[in-house]
Amino acid sequence: MYHPWREARRRTHLVIDLVELPDDHRGCITGDRISIGIDDPQASRRCTLAHELVHDERRVYPSDPVLRAREEIAVERIAARRLIQLEKLVDALRWTRNSREVAHELWVDVPMLRALIASLTDDERQWINERLADD
Repeated sequence: MYHPWREARRRTHLVIDLVELPDDHRGCITGDRISIGIDDPQASRRCTLAHELVHDERRVYPSDPVLRAREEIAVERIAARRLIQLEKLVDALRWTRNSREVAHELWVDVPMLRALIASLTDDERQWINERLADD
């Protein structure tokens, strides 16, 4: 299982702050400083940190709004794949299809769960469906 807080400790160049952020912001990275919303639930903070760690790796910050939106989608999908194992997703889907319950079971927030689902390949969807059909 991927542990973003453990990964963040390894990146000694980073400073992580829990701060008050506007309602529509979960977090941001500026240089080597990651800011995460202090009022967010722990699973959301975990997802935000994973997301910002991907930004730290990629260091791609387009000024064009369309390219910036594409980069955000790519970063979110990479973070989602690190946080959510497909086997664990199948385990959660065996007992519920409610996105909040699945996210809670996987210790992520709903936007991160949606990012993973949007990133699934046809082969992965088939694999998941086959596992669920076996039950």
